[in-house]
Amino acid sequence: MSIDLNLLRTFLEIYEARSVTRAAQELSLTQPTVSHSLSRLRSQLSDPLFVRGPGGLEPTARANELYQVFRSSVDGIDGAVDSTAAFDPATTTRTFRICLSDIGEVIFLPSIMRHLGKLAPHAILESVPMNVEHIPQWLAHGRIDAALTSLVLGGSARREGVIQDRYVALLPRAMAPAEPKLTSSQFDSLNFVTIDQTAGHGQIEARLAESGISLRTTLRVHHFSVLPSVQLEGSLASVVPLEIAERFCRQWPLVYRELPVDSPAFSVDIYTDQKIAASGPTYWFRKLVRESLRDMPSALGQPIN
Repeated sequence: MSIDLNLLRTFLEIYEARSVTRAAQELSLTQPTVSHSLSRLRSQLSDPLFVRGPGGLEPTARANELYQVFRSSVDGIDGAVDSTAAFDPATTTRTFRICLSDIGEVIFLPSIMRHLGKLAPHAILESVPMNVEHIPQWLAHGRIDAALTSLVLGGSARREGVIQDRYVALLPRAMAPAEPKLTSSQFDSLNFVTIDQTAGHGQIEARLAESGISLRTTLRVHHFSVLPSVQLEGSLASVVPLEIAERFCRQWPLVYRELPVDSPAFSVDIYTDQKIAASGPTYWFRKLVRESLRDMPSALGQPIN
């Protein structure tokens, strides 16, 4: 028995989304089309495959068995196609997708677009909102080509350091001490706004704790871009990467001060799928992003070689 490759892709999307509606959105198809494909699969495989449950569609035992087989087969076919297809950046109209935080868009996209515009003028770049829990799966299934984050992710994705940075305290100018470094008592007296870990910098508090620093958080937000306004209105401090602090201080009445202990250093890493073909478009895009960031004017000037 042979099964249409498109039916396999439909099965995989439904399995991962647990929803015909979401699967249709991911596949850019109508819901009736996906429902019809599922009916064909049920008939060919003589199994209902999915049944309704409290969390959406639940796979049957047979569907769970087939998932790994189908996932491996489709990934293998996609990898073989990528490895043999000729890729010409100058003529490609491909859409590349990169996962970034909101502040990552501000910092990294201009340099990436400058390089992409020169080398692949007909390509499209899509920035996918950061969700660190989904990045390994998105990479493995080809939903994104790369992700930029300072978080250490699990899974089998390839990780490569690109830029080094360190943390500083960002404060409204009116409440900042004159000294370039905060004392422990000054730091402990501050109220902080912190970033939710899904934004890609959730390790800040953990790394500070390793250095004996704890934050008195009074506000938690999901986006770096709101920090200047809420800090000024609420007389709040934050701990942010130096690159971000430099940019905010140029645009807002904010200043940064060194932390009372040695600042934890970290790297911004590019993540890509481990299985990408060495001559394919995703491999080329990873190289472009890496070179774009290393050429980017930086407050640190610390590219990772």
